[in-house]
Amino acid sequence: MDTERDVVPPSATGDSRVDQAIARLGELPETPLDEHPAVLEAVHDRLREILGELGEPGRGGEPGKPAEPGKPSGPGKPGEPGKPGEPGRGGRR
Repeated sequence: MDTERDVVPPSATGDSRVDQAIARLGELPETPLDEHPAVLEAVHDRLREILGELGEPGRGGEPGKPAEPGKPSGPGKPGEPGKPGEPGRGGRR
């Protein structure tokens, strides 16, 4: 089995906070193996924090950037038309 792997940089997500969090994964090849869990946990915690902010009413995607008028700032309700979770539209159940 080949232990060397090519590291492909992640694509931009459109949210600089997410991009910065994910960029930390690029530290893993130079980080000792026993320190990987701490890096992964820090990235995971930051992404959860960002997701929590997106679910807060009145919060937009980027800090200091208001949500677009007429568009909800957080996730919709399960089963709404066109949303994941709606049977028959390819969403998750």
